[in-house]
Amino acid sequence: MKEEKELVQGKSLYPEILFHFSGKEALLAILESTFRVSYAREKIIGKEKTREIGVPMISFCDLRLSEVSTHMCKYGNYGIGLTKEWANRNGLNPVLYISKHSPFTDGLITGLDKVHTHIRNHAMHGVSDTDAINTAYLNIYNVYRYIKNYEAPLHKKGYKKIDKYRFADEREWRYVPPLENAELAPFVPIARIKTSSQKEELNRSISHVNLHFEPEDIRYLIVENDNEISELIEHLESVKGRFSPQVLNRLKSRILTLEQIESDT
Repeated sequence: MKEEKELVQGKSLYPEILFHFSGKEALLAILESTFRVSYAREKIIGKEKTREIGVPMISFCDLRLSEVSTHMCKYGNYGIGLTKEWANRNGLNPVLYISKHSPFTDGLITGLDKVHTHIRNHAMHGVSDTDAINTAYLNIYNVYRYIKNYEAPLHKKGYKKIDKYRFADEREWRYVPPLENAELAPFVPIARIKTSSQKEELNRSISHVNLHFEPEDIRYLIVENDNEISELIEHLESVKGRFSPQVLNRLKSRILTLEQIESDT
C-alpha cells in the first residue's frame, strides 16, 4: 500500500481577528453597549448592468495588525478587534468579490432581479403557500447582501474620488441580520436611502437591532494617539457592568495607538 504523504499547512494569510473601524464616539458607544446594525448603500456594477440597494449590516475587515493603518484612514482612526470564534458564533460571513468586467456579474444581477419579480408576483396574486415560496426566493435574493465589487470607484465625504479602489484589499466580513428577523426590512430600495437624512431616519428606526459581544471576545482596541489611552481606560472603568476588573486589566494591555502601529510595522 502506497504511503500517503503528509500535507503541511503553512501559516495562514488570514489572522484569527476581525477589525471594525469607526470614529472615536462610535467606538466609545460600542464599548458601552454593543454594535448597532445600520443600513449601508451598496452599489454593484457590471459591464452593462448596475444595482443599488440599502443593506442592514455591520462591516469588519479580515486584516493583520500590520495592515490596518492603510484602511483606518478611510473608515475612522479608532478600532476594535474581535475573535473569529465570536464571528462564527454570530453568523458573520466574508463577502463575495465580483469583477464588473465579468459576464457573471451582469448575469447575477439579471437572475436576482427576476427572483425579486417572482417574490412580488406571488405576494400580489395570492399564490398558495406564498410564505414558503417567498422564503425560498428570498434565500436566493439574499446573495445581494453579501456581494461587493472587487474594484470600483470609492466616494468618501471630504476625500477625492478614487476611480479604481480595490475593495478586495479590505477582505470584508459582514454581519447581516437573518432574513427571518421581523424587526427590519432585509434590504430597501436605493430611493429610500439616497440622502444622508434618509439614511439617518432609516437607521434610527432600527437602532434597537444589535450585534452583541462579550468583553472576553475583544483582542485589541485602537485609538489615534497616546494621549487617548487614559481616556479610553476611564471609559472602560465607567461601564463596569460590562468590564470586570480582571477583563479590564487584560484589555489595558491590548490598547494600541494608530501612531504605534504605523511606526512599528
